[in-house]
Amino acid sequence: MNPEVKASMFKTAIQAKKFSKSVAIVLILPCLLASGCTSQENVLRLFVASSMTDFIGQISSDHSTSQPATVTAINIAGSGTLLTQLDEGAEADVVILAGRDHMRRLQEMGSFLPPVQFASTSLSVVVSPELASATLSIRDLKAGELQGAACVISAPCGQLAEQFAAANGLELRSWSREPNVRSVLAKVERGEVDFGFVYRTDFLATETDIAELADSGAEAFTTFYSLAVARDAPNMTQAVALVELITSQYGQSQLRQLGFELP
Repeated sequence: MNPEVKASMFKTAIQAKKFSKSVAIVLILPCLLASGCTSQENVLRLFVASSMTDFIGQISSDHSTSQPATVTAINIAGSGTLLTQLDEGAEADVVILAGRDHMRRLQEMGSFLPPVQFASTSLSVVVSPELASATLSIRDLKAGELQGAACVISAPCGQLAEQFAAANGLELRSWSREPNVRSVLAKVERGEVDFGFVYRTDFLATETDIAELADSGAEAFTTFYSLAVARDAPNMTQAVALVELITSQYGQSQLRQLGFELP
């Protein structure tokens, strides 16, 4: 299938899945990052990597519809930030992280059950709407005249950008560094930088006129997504139900529509 047609199909599917304003995702409040106010058994606390924003929005909405007595509190941030919050005492029932190293670090904390790997995605180099019609290549990035953006090195997307840069002889020192992949995407969309390193699934999710750098080889750099449930989750039944929904045929179908690969 023509890549442009495929991308268009993915974007159409994604737009069809956008929440109406009447459907709310409960973003986690500051108190939920402390251990003193998170003991309610009807609250399911999710810590989610930012690149899974669209997927977890849809899947948690479906879960809430089938489990109306449960309030879903979602904390969305970069995987490195989520680990820092947990290390500093924040509590979560289910954690979804990008990057195998990040999940390994979560397991080393000793508070979570063995992880389940459920998806993957690849790196993408995207250019701003102003440059979308230009025929750019890696050579243009190497010239140093364009301003780029990438995730901080503590984030999996930043690590992939570093690996890509090393493989292609790119200089990173002048690039803008952002806390997570959605922040990088936003900078490119607004034209604040000329190009950025995001995941291909983020490119497919955008509703703006950014473009993907053709033949960059970025697709060879991939990251994997895993989830883990807290050993002592007060709402264990609902946590397990959510995991089963994510790993079900329906959950896999939603992942495919968003452009994720399955393990």
